[in-house]
Amino acid sequence: MKLLIRYLLILPFSGILAQSIPLFETDLRMRVVEDDLLYVVVQIENNSGRTITELEGYLTEVDPSLNIMSEKKVVHLHPYEAPFGPNQTIIRGLTYTFDRTMDYRYRYHISKVRFTNDSRVFMYSPTDGLVRVD
Repeated sequence: MKLLIRYLLILPFSGILAQSIPLFETDLRMRVVEDDLLYVVVQIENNSGRTITELEGYLTEVDPSLNIMSEKKVVHLHPYEAPFGPNQTIIRGLTYTFDRTMDYRYRYHISKVRFTNDSRVFMYSPTDGLVRVD
């Protein structure tokens, strides 16, 4: 009985602690190059504790009222490249034409994650975690 009470008390706190560290931390940085190009850098840190063999996502450009202007696929890790291990960082960038009168806002979404020795394909959302796609 005491063991059951301990588990019931610890269980809610373990969920809070598990959600405090996201599996993937994404960072977007924008740089203006030669006054007419905008270079958007996507940096992903692997906090999942597992080695990744494939990683893809989409970089979405939105306007101030959050309407989608464009969307480009970013392949961070091809299946034939070296695996992306735990606590490592991977960086990719895309270029856009730059106009000073525009308000540039970008979002990045991880759409495909495949782990080593696992045939399943996942997508990742910071709120929902890993979601199996295939």
